[in-house]
Order: sequence, then C-alpha cells, then structure tokens
Amino acid sequence: MKVLVPLDFSKEAEKALEFAKEHGWSVIVLHVLEESLLEKIYPWFSKPGMDFKKFVEERLKEAEKELEKYDAEKRIVKTGKCWKAIIETAEEEGVDMIVMTEKGSGAVAEIEDVTLGSCAERVARHAKKPVLIVR
Repeated sequence: MKVLVPLDFSKEAEKALEFAKEHGWSVIVLHVLEESLLEKIYPWFSKPGMDFKKFVEERLKEAEKELEKYDAEKRIVKTGKCWKAIIETAEEEGVDMIVMTEKGSGAVAEIEDVTLGSCAERVARHAKKPVLIVR
C-alpha cells in the first residue's frame, strides 16, 4: 500500500509516519509551506533587500533538506493551502490513503484550529482518498 504522510516537522505529525512504517506501507512524505504564513513572517525573517520570491525559494530549500532525514519512497515540498496541497498531492501521486495526525504543533495548526478548522478535518472532509487519522 502506498500512503501520503503530511509532515510539519513536529513530533506529533511524525507519529503518522511511524504508524505507516510499522505497517510496512510505502510512504511519500509531504511538507506544505503555507503561503499566508510565509507572507506574514517575510518582513521579520528575510534578509535586507531580499525579495519575497527569493525568501520563499530559501524556505523551500530548507524544507527539502529537513525532509531528507525521513525514510520515505519520495519527499515533496509544496507551497499553498495545507489541506488543498495534501489532497492534490494524494491524487497526483496515486496513493491508496492519506495518513496524518489530528493536528501538528506548528503556528499554522494553532491559528487554523481557532479560525478555520484543522487541516486534518478539511482533508478528511474533502479528500477522495481514504484518510486515516493517527492519534
């Protein structure tokens, strides 16, 4: 079975990867850089004179490097809305299932829980592929 495991690099999200590996499934890991969060942190975390596009490119490279530490068949980094990118990637990669935790522990997770509903909830509601939530 081939599964997609979205990761935000939190210990909580890594539980889904551990679960998939314990079951012997082939894993594709995905990290999504939230566009709205990148726009908010750009003024504080960019170097003087760095344009937004270059700032995003650097964040993508950092995320790609961070994903290298995970044992997976494939590693993907995207920008966009978390839940939409997860669903799109699941379809593009032809996975059998999406395996994720209820919520990560990042800033976006905290904001979404209050204002939008969690990423996992939206994935479960809108995905055509089965979604397994690991607690």
